[in-house]
This record gives sequence, structure tokens and C-alpha cells, in this order.
Amino acid sequence: MKHFLQIALLTLCVSLLYTAVGQILPQLENRPPPEVKAGSSIGPDELAEAGAVIFEGNCLQCHKIGEAGRGPDLGGMGQRAVERAAKRSADTGKSYTGADYLMESLCVPGDYLVEGFGNIMPPQGKSLTGGQLMATVAFLESLGGEASIKGTDTKILERFGCGGDEAAGGGAAAGAKKPVGKPEEAFKEFGCDACHATTTDERKLGPSLKGLGARKNRGQIFEAMIDPDVEIPQADPPYPKGVMKTTLNGNGFYDRMTPADYAALVDWLAKL
Repeated sequence: MKHFLQIALLTLCVSLLYTAVGQILPQLENRPPPEVKAGSSIGPDELAEAGAVIFEGNCLQCHKIGEAGRGPDLGGMGQRAVERAAKRSADTGKSYTGADYLMESLCVPGDYLVEGFGNIMPPQGKSLTGGQLMATVAFLESLGGEASIKGTDTKILERFGCGGDEAAGGGAAAGAKKPVGKPEEAFKEFGCDACHATTTDERKLGPSLKGLGARKNRGQIFEAMIDPDVEIPQADPPYPKGVMKTTLNGNGFYDRMTPADYAALVDWLAKL
């Protein structure tokens, strides 16, 4: 009986301890991104408010505000977007506003890369609606500047090929599909080289693939492409979960690769 009471008391204490910790720790709220309709009469400030929530749920994994992350620091992005748009206009001979620069960065991020960062960001038109993209642009404009984009400014979606049916004139797909070339070309085109070294042991966002064929057979290499999170190599700090699948999917890897493309890429990786 004595032992039973001791066990019961210990169980009660542990339960109370976990309850207390649960009350002390900040609770995370899982909120879906707000629905924003492109073409509606929503103003810049309201768009920016919605964009802040969308940014928190979709972008913070790679982008910080006020410090560098896996992607560039976005602190003061509103003012920097205006400056980069002016340079973009001078370089291309086409007119760019700060909002244009930001929308292009979301829809076709490989067109303008910040020095020191690879082409690893997937086009956001695959995961966000036209209205959500516009809201994100408005929020980024508000970081060190003033939001200018309105819900009726849908031409910006059409210009950069995103937003689908919400874009003026129905929109367009984010770039025409290109045939997948040689394995080493596909490796670069889909942004794999930005995350994985192949000739050195350098750790990037993902592990080095040097000597991969000696560690894994072809079936395991293929599985690592199709479902990267099945087996994540141990490392300190740990490799981020979900980034590779999201990046490949966003870059159109799974849509464009044929069985022959997969076979060629697996063979190439196995020979590294």
C-alpha cells in the first residue's frame, strides 16, 4: 500500500509539472494563410496586414527580418526593393517598380539572385494564390517603406506569369516547360547544386554528395529523390526537414522528370 501511494503521488507530481510547463511556455497557433482575392478593392495597408500572416506561415523558414537566414535578410526590404528595381530597369531597359521587383522575386526567383545565395527558392505561384502573392508583396514593401500595391493591381501577376485565373487575362504558367537535359544540367537547373556539393566534402544546406555511390545503391538514391525525408543524415546542426521536397516540387522537378530522366540522374549521382 505504501508503494502504491508513493507511485500515485509521483504520478500526480509529474502530471502537475507538465501542466505547469505547458502553461508557462508560449503556445504556437497554427493558422492557415488568409484568403485574399486578387481584383478585390482591398487597399495597400490591408494587403500588408494579410501579407504579414502569409509571410509568417510560408517564408520564415528561410528568411529572417534583421538577420541572415538560409535566404537573404529582408530587413528594410521595402526601400531596397525600390533601389534594386531602379538598377533592374537600368540593366534591362524595362520599367520596374519596387512592387515589380518583389513580385518577380516571388514568381521567378531565379531571374534575380542576391549575391552569395543560390537558386534554391521555389516559385511561390505554386503554393500561393494571386491574392496571397500580392499581399506578400505589400508586406515586404512595408518593411522599411510604404505598401503601394492594391487588390486591383492584377496586371503585375500577369507580367510575371503567376496567379493563374486570378491574373488579368487569365494569367499564364510560370514559364514554359523546358526539356530536361543531361543529368549534370538538370542538377543545376533544379537548384540541387545550391544545396549539395559534389566534388568536395563541404556542407551546404544539404549534405555533400561526394562518394554517394559508395554509400547508397541506385534504389536508395532514387528513393532519396522521391521522398527525401524518409532518411535524413545525422548532423550537428541537423539538416532541415521538408526543404528538399518543397524546393524540388516548387521548381517543377516532379512535373518534368520522366522515367528516363530519373534513370540518367541516378546513374550520374551513383558515379560521383
